[in-house]
Amino acid sequence: MQEFNIQRISSLIYRSIVLQKGAIVTALSLAGGLIFIGSLVSLRGDHMVKSSEFIGVFSLTFVLLGVLLTFGVFKEVHNQKTNNFYFSLPASPLERVVAAWLFSCVIYTIVFTVFGFLMGQFAIVIGSLFPDTNIHVLPIFSEGYWKILKFYFLIQPAFLLGAVTFSKNRIGKTLLVALLTIFALFIYNMILCFVFSGGAYDVFTSDPFSTDAFSLAKEEFSVLGAFLFSIILGPMMLLAAYFKITEKEV
Repeated sequence: MQEFNIQRISSLIYRSIVLQKGAIVTALSLAGGLIFIGSLVSLRGDHMVKSSEFIGVFSLTFVLLGVLLTFGVFKEVHNQKTNNFYFSLPASPLERVVAAWLFSCVIYTIVFTVFGFLMGQFAIVIGSLFPDTNIHVLPIFSEGYWKILKFYFLIQPAFLLGAVTFSKNRIGKTLLVALLTIFALFIYNMILCFVFSGGAYDVFTSDPFSTDAFSLAKEEFSVLGAFLFSIILGPMMLLAAYFKITEKEV
């Protein structure tokens, strides 16, 4: 068994960047254009780009491109012409998963944040050429920014597992599994409502007791949801991806 080696992880990350260089440049160009235009539009009226206005277009492009990048990391695994070469690389399954996560989650987040800030700030500078618009610092590090980062860091391992597991229609199948999971959690929430209210009839009435039942179920669901998102949709998904890589490597 190979020892965990940081240099091999760095080499795998560099290799992913080289292989996806064209797609990365195209995606960043598209995202940069959308952020730039969105920031210019936000200057109308009060002549400022508010954090809520910037996060709206930033979060959409950030999550979408992040998911696409995640599925591109393990593209070689499902190609008969390239999977043998990929698995012949001197790296352990753990190093492959760690490198994929660091590249598509940590490094991607840092690069996209800096890039998005520069594009938004550039739009502010261009907008300052027009009357009544002054140069101001783009308020990117807002509460909305940290929320979207937390959301991406929680769901990204699940998409990383889907990228390893499914060979065809990977994004669609991963989203379908996620939808079924959300539906199962919804059913669990409804069962809690039935328990707290005493029956299905009381749940759908408008009496105060039914309202209290929904509130209690929401509190219980939030505890379970926090556990699922922090444990199962995080480290457990990465662990499952590790076993999938190990299975395919054999």
